[in-house]
Amino acid sequence: MLNQAQIAQFHREGFLNGGPVLSEEEVGELRDSLEAIMAKGPGGFGPGEPRPVLFRDLSGGGPEGKPGPTPVWQIVNIWEAAPTFERLLYHPAITKGISQLTGHLDLQVWHDQIQYKPADQGGTTRWHQDAPLWPIIRPMTPVSAWIPFDDADEENGCMWMVPGSHNWGNQIEYLRTQGHLTQREEFGSLEGFAPPAGAEIAVVEARPWPVKKGEVSFHHSLTWHGSPANRSPRPRRAIAIHYMTGEARYDAKGEHPMKQFVTLKDGAPMAQAGPHFPQVFQQGQPGGLPGHLRN
Repeated sequence: MLNQAQIAQFHREGFLNGGPVLSEEEVGELRDSLEAIMAKGPGGFGPGEPRPVLFRDLSGGGPEGKPGPTPVWQIVNIWEAAPTFERLLYHPAITKGISQLTGHLDLQVWHDQIQYKPADQGGTTRWHQDAPLWPIIRPMTPVSAWIPFDDADEENGCMWMVPGSHNWGNQIEYLRTQGHLTQREEFGSLEGFAPPAGAEIAVVEARPWPVKKGEVSFHHSLTWHGSPANRSPRPRRAIAIHYMTGEARYDAKGEHPMKQFVTLKDGAPMAQAGPHFPQVFQQGQPGGLPGHLRN
């Protein structure tokens, strides 16, 4: 459970380390599940077999769907293919933290997302904000939980954050101009932006954000973040779980890979969107695990 000082720090800076939430054994189980899915590969799921929504190399990849020379593997909704990851969605320390930071008593999953940077050759996740990339829900999904399965540090491509940037509005077009920043040595060299007048934090200061395996890092969906290439001999494996609050509504104008699962009318509550968006926190209490996960 987060204390008031932590909550205040989050609202000022836009990100927070919530401390350890997974044991060594739990991290090991998640790693094993991830490696089993990586061994299958994007084309390794049989007809009718549960599979993720997306499985791709974000760096663009090579010919015939092969990974490129500097891959960043993205797996969206790995929870739909692995019970260990489905169970993680309901983790009471994670969902309670999201509830405290959003101020909402009802939460459901928007989607999860693995980002896997292999040792020695893992690519870059360029500077971005999350909310502008999710145009089918409004208001924006406010807070995400990010949990690494390896110690994420400057060597192996940990995330970088810009304190206070969540209060500067939608700046995704500016961040796209910074796509040339890919390596650790240059990644913090953001240039050409002045925060809006009156902002509590009025300076652009990019900083590395190391997180230990099994800890949870929370970040606001407008916080500027990204991660440089991994040139270390260690992988950087992590999952982000993006949550919606009970006020989320469907915006039919937008496009997103999850839109295929939404059959609602424009403006309808996402709480009615169905099983691809499970409810995990209800009336201020962690939701119980579904029956198939209780054994």
